[in-house]
Amino acid sequence: MKSGIAIVLLGGLLASACDDGTLSSSASCRDYCTKLEVCDDTTDQAGCEAMCNAQRVRSESYLKIRAQCTDKLSCNVWQGEIGLMGEDICASGERCELNQCVDDGLYDLPKSTDQASYCSRVSSKLNACDRTLEVNTLTMHCSDLVGTLSTQYLDEMSGCIEADCAQVISCLKRAAGRYDTDLTMYPGSLAAASSP
Repeated sequence: MKSGIAIVLLGGLLASACDDGTLSSSASCRDYCTKLEVCDDTTDQAGCEAMCNAQRVRSESYLKIRAQCTDKLSCNVWQGEIGLMGEDICASGERCELNQCVDDGLYDLPKSTDQASYCSRVSSKLNACDRTLEVNTLTMHCSDLVGTLSTQYLDEMSGCIEADCAQVISCLKRAAGRYDTDLTMYPGSLAAASSP
């Protein structure tokens, strides 16, 4: 991400604004895992495809661009960044070429009016709950990530934006836990944030 801070989006977008990936994720996952197997014949291609198709956090846009990046970049550029099941093993803080390619591809995607409106609402809500968070910074972070998350995950978060400020963090924690992710709109770690 251009911002360097992971973001969880708190509300739902219209289904047309963010593909949920249910129909086409298998093609992107197949392409991604096939390329991994070509680069490293110890790759568990069937396991990679199953793991990729079972994930519920990422949008089809994310999966498609990731598959395109594995095809575009030379194997030796990103091979050590991916595990045998296709999982991201690039350590935080390191220069990860595959992740950078995906981030760049997603950054270049035009944002819909719904996505822009969504980021504005989320940023305003978080700022209202915590005045130390700047609206412009939150909006930029939201814009960086809005296209990467599945509609299901965004829908799961929709209640958080409506919650009282005292409940926002605990709502984010519960949703992130259900989706087994650490992506968060709230700067810093949700684990470190106090629960109301």
